[in-house]
Amino acid sequence: MESEFFGHVKGAFTGAEATRPGKFQAADKGTIFLDEIGEMPMALQVKILRVLQEHQVVKVGATKTETLDIRVLAATNRNLEEEIRRGAFREDLYYRLNVIHIELPALRERGDDVLLLARYLLQRYADEFGSAAKGFSPGAMAAIRRHSWPGNVRELENRIKKAVILCDGSMVGPDDLDLGEETARKGETLAEARERFQRQYILDALEKNGGNRVQTAEELDVDPRTIYRYLEKA
Repeated sequence: MESEFFGHVKGAFTGAEATRPGKFQAADKGTIFLDEIGEMPMALQVKILRVLQEHQVVKVGATKTETLDIRVLAATNRNLEEEIRRGAFREDLYYRLNVIHIELPALRERGDDVLLLARYLLQRYADEFGSAAKGFSPGAMAAIRRHSWPGNVRELENRIKKAVILCDGSMVGPDDLDLGEETARKGETLAEARERFQRQYILDALEKNGGNRVQTAEELDVDPRTIYRYLEKA
């Protein structure tokens, strides 16, 4: 993984048959996007921090440094402040990255945006697969709004792609999306039903409090970590 980011010189390790630039060198004078930064191993975090501080990289197996001018965008679905407390993420790297913070709410918190995204994805995949599907039935739209979308946009995309491929008519129904009422509740245990209710209740309270986690925790008389736990499942 290190050579993927920083490049390597020929013979630096077994299989290194040619000198290659890494992703940082390729992004010089431009932008690099680091997805799922919260999953990055601690050893690599140290190296990324050094790049951000010194604006220089060294290829694996090389001794000469290369100066870079790049913009870094990073994304994660983890609560990095909680990861710092757990010792899983470096605090200094967090503050290096967290200059401009943009928080994207979970899909279920975006109101009618989910329907806009659903219509866009339906058109996209209908064109791609030559499907006759042109829209959603009223029942499908209600089911889309009702579903909690724990997998966010990826889940929405996968369900719509499957529905477009399998749908026989011009209108996609809730069963095509596997969002029929019976399907959604089939086999659900009492514990699962309770968990689903608690998750939605906490998310509704969080929305009412403008996303303020501490205020929401105080209002619900729960530990703030409970709020973080449900957000991690978003």
